[in-house]
Amino acid sequence: MELNERFRDRGVSFVSIDRAPRSKAGGEFLATNKVVHTVLSDPTGATFDAYRVSAIPTTVIIDRQGRAVYRHVGYSPGGEETFAKEIEALLARAGGEA
Repeated sequence: MELNERFRDRGVSFVSIDRAPRSKAGGEFLATNKVVHTVLSDPTGATFDAYRVSAIPTTVIIDRQGRAVYRHVGYSPGGEETFAKEIEALLARAGGEA
């Protein structure tokens, strides 16, 4: 189950941010892979700078107060379960909903 589906009803949002404006190939990739979460573009790099993104992908899990609580650089198979555990921990502290 995708994380987006798993946490949708608990107030958790997922957003991907690309550094460049979306290309035709990028749009096709999103459609082919049935990406359902929000995908934004940051052509100035302001968000990348704010979250110290030095490699792609970088995953930042942000709490209700807007604090970057967990940060992961790179990807490894099974990483989604690590993200899920971290999200569950934050939800537990927040009483169950984001």
